[in-house]
Amino acid sequence: MKLYFFKCSVSDDLYGASPNKSGDPLPTPAGGKWLLVEIVDSGHPDAIIGYEKDTAKSEINKWGCHWFATTGPAEIHWGDDGLLKSGL
Repeated sequence: MKLYFFKCSVSDDLYGASPNKSGDPLPTPAGGKWLLVEIVDSGHPDAIIGYEKDTAKSEINKWGCHWFATTGPAEIHWGDDGLLKSGL
């Protein structure tokens, strides 16, 4: 499976992975978007720092996408004001 890797435009350290070139269904904050940064095979050992293949596979199977920071998997929330609230 090919994965498309994205960087969040409203965060310095938040990335997403999706099997879709459009980034769907990565959650999009108000005023933000996902910027395509690299296309690699999902088995690539050095895809992006912080990317964990097993965690990503599980989340993609469950949610259709996966998000992470350089330190590993990340939980994110979109606040009422549309700003990113990171659960890192």
